[in-house]
Amino acid sequence: MALSHVRERSLTALVIIAAIELFIVAPLSATNHAPYALVGTVIAANVLVVLAIVWGNAPAIVAVALASAVEIAAIVLRILRPSTRTETLDFAAAFVLIVALTVVLGLTVFGPGRVTVHRILGAIAIYLNAGTAFALAYRMVDALGPNAFAATLAGSSPAHSIADFVYFSFATLTTAGYGDIVPVNAFARSLANVEAVIGQLFPATLLARLMTLHLEDRRAERPRD
Repeated sequence: MALSHVRERSLTALVIIAAIELFIVAPLSATNHAPYALVGTVIAANVLVVLAIVWGNAPAIVAVALASAVEIAAIVLRILRPSTRTETLDFAAAFVLIVALTVVLGLTVFGPGRVTVHRILGAIAIYLNAGTAFALAYRMVDALGPNAFAATLAGSSPAHSIADFVYFSFATLTTAGYGDIVPVNAFARSLANVEAVIGQLFPATLLARLMTLHLEDRRAERPRD
């Protein structure tokens, strides 16, 4: 199979991996039923698929490799010395990794070349990665400044898990805004504003542009009468 075909299908695989991570692994982590092996497998799959996409691009490979090494070191430290600090460090390393993966992925998705359905799915993976990155950022803000977020529902725990922040992040990204978790800290509010803007502009501009280019390519391929 040609390298270009591998890259195309890898973009589709990223969406599946992101969906598993967000909608299966994250909820399981909230109930303490997501073992490190499962989390590590999903992260490794994400990294390997992105490497397959950017294979041949040395700077992108180096960036992903370095970010992966930092995340592996943080995970090992968290396992060997479990504490609030090492947990926060792990989330910070995961944030660096997801940002690195998203940036190198964006270079492929929005780079030159024919726009296919796979590339559009790659753009959706970038959108999902953005939500994940903001969830990790919220988790770090909450760790650095206690009470940065407040739960408004009666009986809700004041402590928030990463699953809570994934939920809050996508409610913000999609501007659903359920209001059961609200940012109180000024920096947390600023992050939420930035995410809401990205959530509105990304589908309306970049994703819509890819769709337009894809339709134009399909029209150009149709035989003329």
